Amino acid sequence: MAILRHNVSSVNIKGTENTMTSDKQPGRDRYHHGDLKPALRAAARDRLDRGGAAAVSLREIAQAAGVSHAALYRHYSDREALLADLAEDGFRTLAALNREAIATTRGGPARQLKACGRAYVAFGAREPHLLQLMFGPEIKDWHAHPRLVAAGNELASVFEGVIRDGQAGGELRAGDYRDLSLFAWSLVHGLALLLAADRIPGTRVDSAFGERAARRCTDLSLVGLAPR
Repeated sequence: MAILRHNVSSVNIKGTENTMTSDKQPGRDRYHHGDLKPALRAAARDRLDRGGAAAVSLREIAQAAGVSHAALYRHYSDREALLADLAEDGFRTLAALNREAIATTRGGPARQLKACGRAYVAFGAREPHLLQLMFGPEIKDWHAHPRLVAAGNELASVFEGVIRDGQAGGELRAGDYRDLSLFAWSLVHGLALLLAADRIPGTRVDSAFGERAARRCTDLSLVGLAPR
């Protein structure tokens, strides 16, 4: 990806100093090189949380971080690259939450799978705009962002691992673990997106409803995954 680079030059003409800079403006030098990218990400995340992906503007993020538009391009080649970075963080966070649910749940893989499902739905209810970005159309070409692809695969592997453990212990039905994982994932993902978009007719969508719905959804998932 092309990264725009600008050189700072100063020109002195007969005692008159004229300094021209393209990366820094007065009062805009508060970030060391290693600190700017996290600041840009934080500014973007703030706008995402408040208004969804449509609210993420490179120019406004640069202004919020106190740097020039050109300085932003040193870290993000375009808007999609920035959105992909946010989505990657979302996938890694969600994978970590699911691993934590597995580690803290006793009683075997079936119970752990239910815990994963509830953690997934809770994440979607808590981070609706982030979940929609992770799976929505704003990032048009995933394969242009290898770290994002790897983060998505990491989340999928958590579900697949629980399914394989359940099959090995006889708690879950035999079959292609990838198909069964997709089945379990699809149920909780669909519910999470419905909650995130507040698109459940005739229902007040709040945390209590989300928890009840997640329990019912994961219970139904285990019915379909029970040994035959």
